[in-house]
Amino acid sequence: MAKIDSLSEIDEYYEQKEFERKMNHFPSKMVIIGIIVLISLLLGVGVYFIVNALMTEPKEEVVDEFIGEQMDLNDENVKVLYQYVTYGTEDTRNTKFVMNREVTIGSFTNEEKLYYALQFVQVEDFSFTGKYTEEKEKIYRIPLKKIEDYMELYFGPEVKYQPEKEITYPFTFYINKMNVGELKYNMTQKAYDATFTTSTEETRNQLEIPPVYGKLISALRRADGSVILQERVVYTELRTDNGLYAVDIYKDPDHQELLDSKVQLQLEDLKKLKIDVADYPSTAIVQYTFAVNGGTLYFESSNIII
Repeated sequence: MAKIDSLSEIDEYYEQKEFERKMNHFPSKMVIIGIIVLISLLLGVGVYFIVNALMTEPKEEVVDEFIGEQMDLNDENVKVLYQYVTYGTEDTRNTKFVMNREVTIGSFTNEEKLYYALQFVQVEDFSFTGKYTEEKEKIYRIPLKKIEDYMELYFGPEVKYQPEKEITYPFTFYINKMNVGELKYNMTQKAYDATFTTSTEETRNQLEIPPVYGKLISALRRADGSVILQERVVYTELRTDNGLYAVDIYKDPDHQELLDSKVQLQLEDLKKLKIDVADYPSTAIVQYTFAVNGGTLYFESSNIII
């Protein structure tokens, strides 16, 4: 320490020391202030984003829709499902799906539900009651529960049904060399009693041609296990043509858009007539959707795409 001779010099000396002390601490204060400012900024930005997130409605996440897996058209499951919607009796398909622009389970009558259930019936589902009609015909019986199980197989677990009193149905099998069954509901037994007295061979009309020709073009399995089939179809109308026959081919079920006509046909020509949907690139497409229940696929809906 230097020699100090007066009080004024002492005052100057301590003022100088205080100044140096303040200068020595100045950088650390600036750092502290800078940190405080930075923290304030970060807190402000954080609060902004939090408030903005709370005030803004969340946007729906955009997820690419699963289109599906293409299935082989020769796959046995595909064949079975296609049979479900093209099944008919007497070698003629049922036109329920191809004539109506949209079909759901609610589109079916009780009789139609029974019709589609009966396609699954096997000959062993019938048992002989030991009784006969007045005409000495054997009376067979099939439990209502069995038919309801078959109905659920086709329409799914939510199907509703009331038994029909009587129904005539041509089965694919024969009992006593007959396959057309006359079924009558037996309320006491909760079953249908049936007699077989006619064969479809005796009643078939040889002059008719199919009102619809179709070709399965696509089968798709979706992520949830459901299946979509697409069938390309054309519609036909048989008419006479100056003593001969003609077949008009249409794009739509209402027969408004004519695609082609086969004219001047003899009866023998008519019996041998072949119509290939692939010859008509602009046709209607029927799309069938099958939902899944416990690993089993059942009919859900169909619609016609023109």
